Amino acid sequence: MNAKSIVFVDTEVGIKDQRIHDAGACKFDGDKIHTSEPSVFDVFISGNEYFCGHNIYNHDLKYIRKWIGKDIDPKLIDTLYLSALLFPAKPYHKLIKDDKLQVDELNNPLNDSLRTMELFGDELNAFQSLSAPMKRIFCSLLYSRPEFTDFFDYMDYTPYPYGIDEYIKKTFEGRICSHADISTLVYNRPVELAYALALIDKYVPYSITPPWVLRQFPNVENVVKLLKNTPCSEGCSYCNAKFDIKKGLKRIFGYDEFRTFDGEPLQERAVQAAVEGRSLLAVFPTGGGKSITFQLPALMAGEASYGLTVVISPLQSLMKDQVDNLAEKGIYTAVTINGLLDPIERKKAIDMVMTGTANILY
Repeated sequence: MNAKSIVFVDTEVGIKDQRIHDAGACKFDGDKIHTSEPSVFDVFISGNEYFCGHNIYNHDLKYIRKWIGKDIDPKLIDTLYLSALLFPAKPYHKLIKDDKLQVDELNNPLNDSLRTMELFGDELNAFQSLSAPMKRIFCSLLYSRPEFTDFFDYMDYTPYPYGIDEYIKKTFEGRICSHADISTLVYNRPVELAYALALIDKYVPYSITPPWVLRQFPNVENVVKLLKNTPCSEGCSYCNAKFDIKKGLKRIFGYDEFRTFDGEPLQERAVQAAVEGRSLLAVFPTGGGKSITFQLPALMAGEASYGLTVVISPLQSLMKDQVDNLAEKGIYTAVTINGLLDPIERKKAIDMVMTGTANILY
């Protein structure tokens, strides 16, 4: 047996009987099989140290064991978990749509196994192209997790022996809050921290975490917010720069100063409270500049942590006016959903929310 022998597998499981009706598998040497016979499939996969599949960890392996009648225990590499880690930017990968492989022929497990093999090859290249610090961080955070252990074993990678929390702080200095509690996240939320750091490291505006990741690891967004969009009380170089509302006002809207009303800096107070995450009630006179008080914090949050701010208004014409006004300023990350939209406009707005390209939803 080759020391790194690996077989790529996929199965077609009946919805009602929960049994395999069809299976496919392939290897790097070009050998492949498409069969509905468990004994034939068993012969093909036997002797391989690693089994690789897309969602094999939670899906395929348990059905394969029942089908072939053996309690096999191979090393598992799951391309699903690796995809969001190694391709964090939208689109995550040419072969992936959320947690599914994109295939040309439906319900063909051989095609799926071939696509999985192609995806794994791309994941190997993506991992090798990572910086040395990111390889070390991912391995240290994820090596003890069964969904990832065998991948690092395949890559002959072992965890960084000490101080990974301080190493993360040093690696991401200037890109996250210096006072974020990395140590607690390393101990309590290592997978969520890894996915969050992957997104931050490969920063692409308006990228979002795949929905399946958020279903399984719902705290990923909270970790991103903690690292990128929670101003620290002590003040650090990152927070001082990213949460400076006057710089944000100039950068996003081109204004040098906030508007005052009877000498009172109402806009500035409201924006500062919103950026700091405080609950607030702002009552402004007509023409007092209310829009800036939620638009600026929303757009700054979108920049920092891919956040979406929902604005609820009873005035449909006002929603359209605000979206149009922002567009005139070159800001195209605000959308509206209301009863005046036709189906095409509505779908476009929903798609922008789903893909993370919207920061404000009226």
